[in-house]
Amino acid sequence: MKPYYEHAGVTIYHGDALEVLPEVGRYDALVTDPPYSSGGQFRSDRMRSTVDKYVNSSTITNRPEFSGDNRDQRAFYAWSALWLAFAAANAEAGAHVCVFSDWRQIPTVTDAIQAGGWIWRGLGTWWKPGIRMQRGGMSQSAEYVVWGTLGSWSRENPHSPQNVIKCPPVGDGKVHIAEKPEAVMDWLVPFAPEGGTVLDPFMGAGTTLRRAKKAGRKAIGIELDEANCELAAKLLAQGLLEIG
Repeated sequence: MKPYYEHAGVTIYHGDALEVLPEVGRYDALVTDPPYSSGGQFRSDRMRSTVDKYVNSSTITNRPEFSGDNRDQRAFYAWSALWLAFAAANAEAGAHVCVFSDWRQIPTVTDAIQAGGWIWRGLGTWWKPGIRMQRGGMSQSAEYVVWGTLGSWSRENPHSPQNVIKCPPVGDGKVHIAEKPEAVMDWLVPFAPEGGTVLDPFMGAGTTLRRAKKAGRKAIGIELDEANCELAAKLLAQGLLEIG
């Protein structure tokens, strides 16, 4: 498959992850933020556009929609198990997998990782300070990372992060609806050893790829929406100019 973008150790593929994953090369860590297919209590909630579900500011209108966020629970599990199995087929022995999830989908994602051939090892918590409290109940001020490995992992990599990170979400300057802060991606991409490769099958605007490059890793990204491929390539090119 011809890459959409390829330069300086970073490769982007435009296409469906289920079709592209069997074609990618070997890699050492999978770090990704797939569509959660949640965003509400009912099927009708999930069928709303991603802008309606996730963009709170009425002043922000230039963030592209993203695909794949409308599956029901059974479809989400089946789809997740499939792409995780395809990803496992090209992973190096001992590779790490880190998949973001909200609280609703943790049971499904942990099951899907195991069904896909990975060993579930634990949960990471991204605590987002400043999120509005819920009167009479617990706040929903965290997202989670389901962490696993493909068999036993190497102890030679010195990266040994705590399983909780405190970091505010990206503000109104974000370029993607579900954009993760750079600090949160820096928490995870070093699971690939220095000089190794990080794979993100749902790369969005490419934050994972940019932080992997910054950390001295190679990176492979897959993205279904061409607008995000174009944006990611543009931001990568800008980042290389800044480094140079």
